[in-house]
Amino acid sequence: MLKKILPHICLDMAVIFLVLWVIDRFNGAMNMLGRDTFKIPFAVFLVLVLIQSVVMIVKQRRE
Repeated sequence: MLKKILPHICLDMAVIFLVLWVIDRFNGAMNMLGRDTFKIPFAVFLVLVLIQSVVMIVKQRRE
């Protein structure tokens, strides 16, 4: 059961954090996520999690 739920949870969390990152980029005064040195690797991580989650969900649906 965890194998089916985990990709969906990762996908949801990655989308939430990606939205927060975009909001922070356009509204620099809020500075929600801290320094720029953190933002770039964090964005790369989020994109990779999104890709991995979508691939896992598609793979599970085919089985």
